[in-house]
Amino acid sequence: MTRQVRSSIYGGAVTVADQAEYQRLHDALNAQSAAMASSASRWTQAACTLAAQRERLVWCPAAAQTAEPSAPVHTDQRARIDAARDASDVMARRCRALADDCTQLADLVARAHSLYAEAEMRNTRIVNRAVSAFAVHHPVAAGIAVGTLAVAGGVYGWATEGSFNWAYASKATAWAQEGVVSGIGAACSGPGGRLAPLTDLPGQSINDTAAVVSPFLSHVGGVVQGTSLRMRQVDSADMAVGGANGIQDALHDLRRLGQANDAGDDGLAYGTIAISQYRRQDGSQAWLVTIPGTDGQKDSPFGWIQNAELMSASAAQRRDADSARLVVQAMRQAGVQPEDSVALIGHSQGGIVAAALASDYADSYRIEHVVTAGSPIANHPIGSGTWVTSVEMDDELVAALDGATNPANDHWVTIRGTVTDGSGDGLCTGRIIEDSDGPYRLTHDLKYHEAALGHAMDLGSPAVQQHNEHFRKTIAGDYVGTTYWQGRMVHRTPGED
Repeated sequence: MTRQVRSSIYGGAVTVADQAEYQRLHDALNAQSAAMASSASRWTQAACTLAAQRERLVWCPAAAQTAEPSAPVHTDQRARIDAARDASDVMARRCRALADDCTQLADLVARAHSLYAEAEMRNTRIVNRAVSAFAVHHPVAAGIAVGTLAVAGGVYGWATEGSFNWAYASKATAWAQEGVVSGIGAACSGPGGRLAPLTDLPGQSINDTAAVVSPFLSHVGGVVQGTSLRMRQVDSADMAVGGANGIQDALHDLRRLGQANDAGDDGLAYGTIAISQYRRQDGSQAWLVTIPGTDGQKDSPFGWIQNAELMSASAAQRRDADSARLVVQAMRQAGVQPEDSVALIGHSQGGIVAAALASDYADSYRIEHVVTAGSPIANHPIGSGTWVTSVEMDDELVAALDGATNPANDHWVTIRGTVTDGSGDGLCTGRIIEDSDGPYRLTHDLKYHEAALGHAMDLGSPAVQQHNEHFRKTIAGDYVGTTYWQGRMVHRTPGED
């Protein structure tokens, strides 16, 4: 079955006047939809009345008196009634179709211009706090409830596709994921953390917990992987990352880089990032850093342990994460200067690295725009001088691991995609997901984020357009080329600094 993604947009700069105008348009479309639905109902009622009238002709003696004794009823009267009934049915269908079109247009206006974003986010935060509080004070019951939901989702997948599917388990628990994660963080962060669900930053306890466990995990990582980071520049004939003319291009190249790393194509392998250079007419430079996600390889700086360090509430721990160190070293080697404009884009752990650098290296680099896909970064202290465009899927567990919804302000836009069944490709349906036939899959794959971003662009959202234009201006200039930098973790040798 072919699947598609429909997107909703949260955040961005919208004036009160514009918002009011969009709200009036939305209300007018809904009012017209209601009027058309009412007309459809009346036309349907008229068709039913005519059908009943036609049946009464059979029993009407006057109607049965015709010039032809063999004719049981007046055929001319029946024909006229049949024609009127058919016309009424046609009008009812047309009015119903117009009502549906108006409803769909109203929905498009609402999603494109974030008319319900504030209410939806408020409701989400209320649910998150309630689930978090329940998880803190009744952890066993919360675990059983979430486990039951997950199993029920898996069973539904079994009934639908013939085998147990974790993707359905994730979909069934999507509404509770942030709250449960927040509750786990609050419970693990000590007695004070139990009050976290009642505060304005319930998800912050996750980062506090990460700060507590990071030293231990870092020690484990040092034993298993080593503590020395080896970085080298590698060549690639494939050129997975090229010149980008917007966020869509950059996200597609991010996906290509991840695929090339996984496959070991053309000199690329796991633990490799890309840095693209742009030169402007005035001689200044701009850079785009493309950062893939966790690969889990034993000697990779993008291992599992590094995620905890990057999620830490401690800036020092975030800076010490091996993946963050790799990106910073590569930027220095590539020639990125403090005054150069820099954009960062990353998937999963790569997005957390981007958020960490924007939070902790604002004094060292001019990081103007960060794009993340499937990354839990809601609690990172990114300054207002950096624009953030986050793309997430609503049933994507990884993006919920921050235990909180993303901020929604002038410089931070979140695009949330929802997977639905269907083959239509357009505004009123969604963006078709590449290779989506077959079993339902976990939505952490970048092809889902590409589809979500694509549909958000199709909607014509001013907030998304503003972010795309800001991204383009950040890296504006002639594309010079892309260098690739690969990192490996090794054990420190005696006498090594």
